[in-house]
Amino acid sequence: MKTSMKKLTSVIFLSVAACSAGANELTESEQLRLIGRFQPVQTEAVSFTWPGSAVEYRFRGSETAVTITVPERMRFWVEVDDNKGRELWAEPSVQDYTLAQSLPNAEHKVRLTRLAESFSGVAKITGLPSTDGELLGAPAAPERQLLVIGDSITAGYGVEGDSKDCSYSQDTSTPLKAYAGLTASALNADIHTIAWSGIGVWRSYGEETPKSPTIAERRKLTLADDFDTPWSSDSYRPDAVLINIGTNDFWQGSAPGYPQAMATILSEVRSDYPGTPVYFIVSPMLGGEAREQQAEYLNELATANDVAVLDTGRIKPEDGYGCDWHPNELTNQRMADKLVARLREDLGW
Repeated sequence: MKTSMKKLTSVIFLSVAACSAGANELTESEQLRLIGRFQPVQTEAVSFTWPGSAVEYRFRGSETAVTITVPERMRFWVEVDDNKGRELWAEPSVQDYTLAQSLPNAEHKVRLTRLAESFSGVAKITGLPSTDGELLGAPAAPERQLLVIGDSITAGYGVEGDSKDCSYSQDTSTPLKAYAGLTASALNADIHTIAWSGIGVWRSYGEETPKSPTIAERRKLTLADDFDTPWSSDSYRPDAVLINIGTNDFWQGSAPGYPQAMATILSEVRSDYPGTPVYFIVSPMLGGEAREQQAEYLNELATANDVAVLDTGRIKPEDGYGCDWHPNELTNQRMADKLVARLREDLGW
């Protein structure tokens, strides 16, 4: 990055409440659009954890950079002027990262998306992006908004893996290629991805009885592992809520606490977003009696006009697998195609 690049002093637009300790100037700008959940930090920084959280802005110039702090090596995705994009790895510490350079001296749009899951730690952006030109007004938000609540499938665990034999790695995981991310892209919709690998609504993977916080608890947080950062449902009003949870509840083949836990989260979601359509998605990773049982439980809950059950199909062995038996890109695309068709039909999109 050229030393002549100037650091602008405007503030960032953020659709969350200001810090209780006082106004956070990053929440008041009209030059950045933050997609997802961001926690104000002091006066000029924001923290975020959920996969798929994104920063979008426009500038006039030829290069731009942002200041990112991460606790461990963390994978992001950078898109400039709606191109195919590239990965960016942030290293532990506070560093400036060049997102674009050697561009024509003109107007450009940049989007930076966190791919890493929440358990990789809290990422922080400090100050506005720097540029050799000037920041412009933030890109317009799309008219459509989705909220998806899920586990590793929704987070894109191993979606880029080449077989079931690989284990979790940031290198092969991305919510952008998971069914929900693909759906949002196809429908030109913003999306809040509230997902955590291994989690359930009653119990998580490997637990005989519930021990860890469930997705019902974590979905209420701005930072996924910080219970001192409550999220206000008024901060984001989705047009539809997708709930794909249950794979880990059924890790032993049965889940006696699942029906009541799902009934509770459904009641809470409908209270948070009255009249908003809710779609339960049957797990593509479950089979046999477990799959039948989950579908039966979900159908028993879907008695209201604004609640539906959508079966996007199981993983087909002939299509291959992502890491640890997860859906690969082909399976996720098939799931997304069905979901996109259903949302277009139901919502007129």
